Amino acid sequence: MKNKEWTMRITEILNQRRRRIRRNIEAMRLRRIRRNTRPNYTHCMNCGTKLKGMYCHQCGQYALDIHQPMWKYIRQYFENMYQFDGKVWMTLRLMFTRPGFLTNEFNEGKINSYVHPFRLYMFISVVFFTFFFMATERITGRALLTMAGEQIPDTVMSTLRRADATALPDTTIYAYNMETLRKVLDARGATQADSLVRLHYEDRGDELNLVTIPRLLFDSCLTRTALHEENQTEANILRKTAKLGEMDEEELFYHNMPSDSVTGRITADTYDWMTRIDQKDQLHHQATASFVLGQLSKWTPMFLMFLLPLQALLFKAFYPRRRYMEHFAHATHLSSFLLVLMAVPASILLWEFNLGRDNDINTGTVQDAIIFLSPVVLLFYQLVSMHTVYRDGWGKTAVKCLLTSGLFNLLAFSLAAMLILFLVLKAIGEL
Repeated sequence: MKNKEWTMRITEILNQRRRRIRRNIEAMRLRRIRRNTRPNYTHCMNCGTKLKGMYCHQCGQYALDIHQPMWKYIRQYFENMYQFDGKVWMTLRLMFTRPGFLTNEFNEGKINSYVHPFRLYMFISVVFFTFFFMATERITGRALLTMAGEQIPDTVMSTLRRADATALPDTTIYAYNMETLRKVLDARGATQADSLVRLHYEDRGDELNLVTIPRLLFDSCLTRTALHEENQTEANILRKTAKLGEMDEEELFYHNMPSDSVTGRITADTYDWMTRIDQKDQLHHQATASFVLGQLSKWTPMFLMFLLPLQALLFKAFYPRRRYMEHFAHATHLSSFLLVLMAVPASILLWEFNLGRDNDINTGTVQDAIIFLSPVVLLFYQLVSMHTVYRDGWGKTAVKCLLTSGLFNLLAFSLAAMLILFLVLKAIGEL
C-alpha cells in the first residue's frame, strides 16, 4: 500500500513539474512574440497597406526602421536569415535538457516559437564542418610533416626536445629546404625549432639559404648535394646587375657566397636533408591529402543530409501510424544533437593530436573515455527522445531504439566506407 502511495506521489510531482515547465515555456513564447511587434510607422512603405505588426500582411515586407544604427541592421540580418536571436538559445537549451520536446512542439504546429528543425540542423552543420575541416587540414599537414621527418633518428629528436638544446654545438652551412625542416622539428615536438634552425635570410625559406643548425642534426640527417643549376644561373645574373652599395638582400646573399675568381661559379658546399625523390613524394602526398580533404568537405555535409530521410524511414517502419514528416523532424533534431555532441570529443582529440601528445600516459585513457561515452550519451538521448515523441513504454521503446540505432549505424558506416573508398580510388587515379 505504501509503495502505491509513493508511486502516486512521485507521479504527481513529475506531472506538476511538467506543467510548470510548460507554463514557463508558454510565458517565454508570449514574451518573445510581444517583443518588437510595434513598427515605427503606421503604413507599409512598399504598398501603403496599414500595418498590424512588424510584417505587412499584403506584400510581406518587414517594417524596417531605415534610420536605425548599423549594428541593428547586422543583428536583424542574423535574426531574419538564421534566427540567431533569443529563440535559438531557447531552442538549443530545450534540445539538450528535454529530448523529444521540440519534436512534439513541431508536430503540434508550434513552429514559429523555435528555430525550424531543418534550419537548426543547417546552422549547426555549417558551423561544425567549417571548423572541423579547418582543424583537420592543419592536422593532416602536421602528420605529413611528421612522416617526412621520420629519417631523423629518435635519439636525435629526444636530445633536440630538451630545454638546453639551443646550447648544443652548431655549424653554419648553405642548405636547401630549411624552412620545411623547421616545421618538421616542430611537428615532432621540438618546441624551439626556430632557435635550433636559424635562417640567416628569412625571405629565402626553402631555397638555398645560409643556416646555423646543431652539429648533431647536421651529422644525422643532412647530406651533401650538388648546387642546383638555377641557383648558379641566378647568381650570375644578379652579380652582373647588382649595383655597388645598393644591393638588396638576395644580391647580398649571392655576393657573399664563395666563388671561383676565374669562372665565377659558386664553390660553396651545399647540403639538403631531402632528396629530389623525397620532395616529389612529399608534394604528391600533400596533393593527395588536399584532394581527399576537399572532396570530404564537399560530400560529408551532403552525405549526412542524405541520412536524415533514411533515419526517418527507419522510424516510419517501426511507427507506421505516424506521418513521415513527424519522423523527419525527429531525425533532424537527433542529428543536430549529434553534431553538437561530437564537437566536444572531436575538438579534444584534434587538440591532443595537434600538440603531439601521443606518448602521454593519460591521453589514451581520456580518449578511450570520450570515444566510449559519446555513443552511450547519444543512445540514451535517443531512447528518452523516442519515449517522449512516440509515447510507448520504456521496454518497448528500448527495443525499438536499439534496433533503429543499430540498423541506422550499419547503413551509415557502410555508405561512409563506400564514399571514402570512392574518394581514395579517385585520388590515386584508379577511377
